[in-house]
Amino acid sequence: MIVGMYVCLYCQALSVVTLRNGQVVRGDVVIHNEEVLIIKNSEGARFQYPAAEVLSVEENVVEETQVEEEQQVVGRKVSFIIGLTGGGTIIPQESRGGHIGGELLIGSRQIAGRSIFLGGGLGVHGLFANGKNYTFLPLEVAMKIPFLEGKHAPYLGAAIGYGFGVSKNCKGGIFTGGEVGYKYRISNHSAFYLSARVQFQQAEIAATETIVENGTENVFVNQAGRSFVTIGINAAISF
Repeated sequence: MIVGMYVCLYCQALSVVTLRNGQVVRGDVVIHNEEVLIIKNSEGARFQYPAAEVLSVEENVVEETQVEEEQQVVGRKVSFIIGLTGGGTIIPQESRGGHIGGELLIGSRQIAGRSIFLGGGLGVHGLFANGKNYTFLPLEVAMKIPFLEGKHAPYLGAAIGYGFGVSKNCKGGIFTGGEVGYKYRISNHSAFYLSARVQFQQAEIAATETIVENGTENVFVNQAGRSFVTIGINAAISF
């Protein structure tokens, strides 16, 4: 929503009352007799003056009045968010490593009259642990809820979806995430987000194992479930 100002010019017929002290009053004359003059201004307020203080009364004076009014233009409510994240990766009871990634989201930036983002999109996350690299493409639904409507606001965020594994011998699984951070509103339709984020990525990793029995090598493929936990910092901008 874009808020602007415009200037409106219109003509209005008024009575102009000049007092003996030099004061000029404009409005509609309600009562004017030998004892008193009562005039009502454009805001509806009434003023009373003794007739002896009135120097002159000019009726039906046409004046051009300039009025400023606030104009609200309903613009697009669709918002795009581009984010980058990085930090550490933990495979419970196994190893630790790191991760780096990004995401592109599209959705509504206003829900129920508040600056709440709700949308979906696609991300890419690279995780490295135990000397191996894994890449996932999470297709997700995300929400960011600020606590305040001002320029500065803390916020909570959440995401859920499915992360497709694109690395060799790696299948994807459920993807979830949560964040808490700070939102800085740049303009009416853009903002900067900075948060601490935790993400969970399920996956199945295929590992080959060679066993020698009676002089014969046998190769087995072992499918093992894994849960990647990533903790890091996310920076994003909406527009």
